[in-house]
Amino acid sequence: MTEVTSGDREVDPSRNNESSQHDLILTVDLGSSSVRASAYLSNGTRLEETTVFRNTRQSADGTFDPRILTELTEEVISDCLARARILADSPRFIAAAWTSFAMSWLGVDRAGRPVTPVYTYSDARSGTFADGLRQELLQQGNLEDTWQRTGTPIHTAYAPAQLLRLAAEEPGTLRLVAYWQTLAASLLARWRGQPHAPVSNSEVGWTGLLNRRTLTWDEQLVRRVGVEPRQLPTVLDYTSATAGLADPWASMWPELAHTPFFLAVGDGVGANLGSGCSDNTRIALTIGTTGAMRVVLPNESHSNEPVAERNGVQPTPAGLWSYPVDSERWLVGGSLTDGGSLFAWLHESLAVKDTVAVLASAAELAPDAHGLTILPFLRGERAPGWATEASLSISGISPATTPGHIVRAAFEAVALRFRLIYDRLAPLLPPCTEIVASGGALEDNDLWRQILADVIQTPVHLIDVVEATSRGAAILAMQALDLPPAPNPPTVRTSLPDKDAGVAYAAALRRQQELYDRIIARS
Repeated sequence: MTEVTSGDREVDPSRNNESSQHDLILTVDLGSSSVRASAYLSNGTRLEETTVFRNTRQSADGTFDPRILTELTEEVISDCLARARILADSPRFIAAAWTSFAMSWLGVDRAGRPVTPVYTYSDARSGTFADGLRQELLQQGNLEDTWQRTGTPIHTAYAPAQLLRLAAEEPGTLRLVAYWQTLAASLLARWRGQPHAPVSNSEVGWTGLLNRRTLTWDEQLVRRVGVEPRQLPTVLDYTSATAGLADPWASMWPELAHTPFFLAVGDGVGANLGSGCSDNTRIALTIGTTGAMRVVLPNESHSNEPVAERNGVQPTPAGLWSYPVDSERWLVGGSLTDGGSLFAWLHESLAVKDTVAVLASAAELAPDAHGLTILPFLRGERAPGWATEASLSISGISPATTPGHIVRAAFEAVALRFRLIYDRLAPLLPPCTEIVASGGALEDNDLWRQILADVIQTPVHLIDVVEATSRGAAILAMQALDLPPAPNPPTVRTSLPDKDAGVAYAAALRRQQELYDRIIARS
């Protein structure tokens, strides 16, 4: 097997610039709801016939069975390759690129076999350990410095709290772990016949254990949570590709036997680039099951000096996170645990039989005219407050309250949380930065998009993009190979803000924050 990087002669960018119809990029998207694979042309065009997916299912504790995810991933790759062979006699894959739900984290033994579940951001068991570590760091005067060093808060969505819980509650499990890997790294190691593989700084950023100043593991936090440095993989840019598969995978996937595999990045990175949000002129706002608002910023600390000599990085805005795309770029923003999931829960709980009628009823209401205040924390809060024990609260229900009132109030409540994220990002952005919307919950929901525009008081552009996350993976591979850039997805609809609605929503935001302070901030 051969080790290569994007700059080696074994990956020849000059040849790939020809954009041959036979030159393909395999993308794999390890999502929390499905595993997907697609083939892209080297100009960024997805071959629709090659896209394959398998649905996944998390356990109630927010973990996955790694064996099931491995089986599903190998199935979608095999099926994708089979479809590519139908389209071309000898498809030539010049790169493989992938994204993974962030975070994903599992322990393997010395042979690389999984000995733990795949732990995720959905962990619901580490709240007390997150609270305890946060209080400890606060008392030491180190809480803010830790957030700035790592770019992440102390929260159940990240590895430090989860590792502390394992040490306290499952020490036997920890004793089985020889190495810690992300899901993507463990799969790559398996296919290469190795016990472990490097991890991109993008994925490490999502664990909450990255030192943003050195772009490697944060020694202080690693020591505090009891992990041995020898158990942690090498941290590299995603562009550090490796080529060469071991059998039986080299025989199963002959097209990939010598194809460079770039390291996986977090799915948020893929979604941003796939949506055309690759710099600070375009903010990506995505609502699917969850929600996120993210922007790509340059790494201003990057220079020709050795990493250890760089003088810090741009501060992470209060309440938000900052993850690397690579050593040149940061992804800065905030995530909401509940987006479309809140509407799905209301739909079921309210026993809605006619979705169209309920949405029409909600659309007939004036902004904030329902008398309700909602804290939309069905599964806890992430940005900007990161309250581990936050729960859904609805204030103001009366005999006159209808399902349409509740649904509209829920859409507005989520939009108000996005406004808080936007206000923290705004100082980092140039004037007239666009908001680009995507995600299944927004595609056919004109009302929600209009509410977002009115709350944020900025136009919201719905774009025409399918498989944005895997498209982003393909674009990252194209960038690493110095291929010409792909065009941004076209805008199909724009929601313009209404100033009067903005006044109403400013009052609604103050009321929501007052409720937050009474119920959550003081609890």
